[in-house]
Amino acid sequence: MNKLLISPLLLTLFLQACGGSSSSTPQVPVEPVEYNFSLISQLTNVCGVASAFTDIELLLQDDTWQTLEKHSPDENGIISFFTTNEFINYTVVAKDQKGNAAEGLNVVSYYQASSATPSYYQAQFDELVDNASCECITQDVQVSHRTFAEQNSVTSSLNFTSWRAIDNKNTLFEGVKVCKSSAGTWPLNSFSVSGTDINQKAIAVAKFTEDYNGNEGLLLLAADEIPDTVDLPMPHQELNTNQIIGGSKHFPAVVAEESESLLVFATHSYISEAFYQSQASVTFVPSDSIFRSSVINTHQKIISTVAKDSFAVKASDQQPAFNAPYFDEIKSDGSYDYSAVSGFPMAVINFTYTAYDPITKLLMPAQWTFYGPEKGVLAISEPLPGYEDIITIDSHIEKTNVRLIKSAITNNYRDYIKHFQGQDTLDMTNDFVKSIKEAELNLKF
Repeated sequence: MNKLLISPLLLTLFLQACGGSSSSTPQVPVEPVEYNFSLISQLTNVCGVASAFTDIELLLQDDTWQTLEKHSPDENGIISFFTTNEFINYTVVAKDQKGNAAEGLNVVSYYQASSATPSYYQAQFDELVDNASCECITQDVQVSHRTFAEQNSVTSSLNFTSWRAIDNKNTLFEGVKVCKSSAGTWPLNSFSVSGTDINQKAIAVAKFTEDYNGNEGLLLLAADEIPDTVDLPMPHQELNTNQIIGGSKHFPAVVAEESESLLVFATHSYISEAFYQSQASVTFVPSDSIFRSSVINTHQKIISTVAKDSFAVKASDQQPAFNAPYFDEIKSDGSYDYSAVSGFPMAVINFTYTAYDPITKLLMPAQWTFYGPEKGVLAISEPLPGYEDIITIDSHIEKTNVRLIKSAITNNYRDYIKHFQGQDTLDMTNDFVKSIKEAELNLKF
């Protein structure tokens, strides 16, 4: 027998004993994925022109809401940093000011937000709004139309101070204000008049326009839009409805429970761009409560390109299982649990505080909004570095608003937090917003 011949089995055993097996090959280290998180902070003027808002900072936090890093915006209002975490907790702290009120704070926290989703903060600071890039006109608008026996209501996508019937063929909108950017065109707006004819039948007319006088004189319009009569699903709840065209609301209406039909402007030139948005609500007032006042609401909102689909909106007539009369779902340590109100993956919890400026000792507005799942720990459970003298877990709360949210298309919390941290919350084409249910709790202390 040839002693130089070695069987394959013996050769394999020999190589394994000597460490020659492929299993001893060093593993190639896995490179961590790096995410570039970004948030843009903007202030918008009366004609819709956005500018950078920089009175804001972002606190990156861990799972227990301990602050890890602070980030400030650049001159364009952009906060950007890299992280190896696909999901992060963060809090935005921004200066806030409304109307003639004093400067205050608006705090917004997000639990397990997507690092890869561009985020957005819409600031409000009225004293800093720069309208220099806007051209605005305030004028009266006279709408001529078919003969009415009585005009009983009007609508416009613009703000106006008052209205009156001049005669049965003319209606005046007084103090109409419209704005555009100096370099842009006038926005599309609508005017409508509703009432009855000589037979007491409901009638309406409307007019769209993008043309305005270059002064504060009288604008004359001839209404040429006639509505269709759309049958409503019976029975139905009282509902609010309107059309959304280019981000503006047109033809808002409150529809009573007993209404069997509605006049709908459905054949105008912009109908291919229009979305019908309808909402129904049911209110429950608990008979006993330890709070100064407590109100529970249910809502449903439907957005559709089909009027009848939108009108099928129906809020739940079952009172949500909030823990009345104590409403103690939020504990003193900052933990909370709204899972008893089942079926709502997202909780949006807003606190309005009695807060004081630590320097002037004067009262200052302050609010904190938290976006998280149905139960967990609030961001306020830990101090905000630099703001401990203004807001803490022990600060006096004036009001609490809790909104539990359910989209018809998903139960995945990740889909909810991506939507609310992003810029598409007003995108009518987004399937997420097309059917939303809410359970809402309002408490005053």
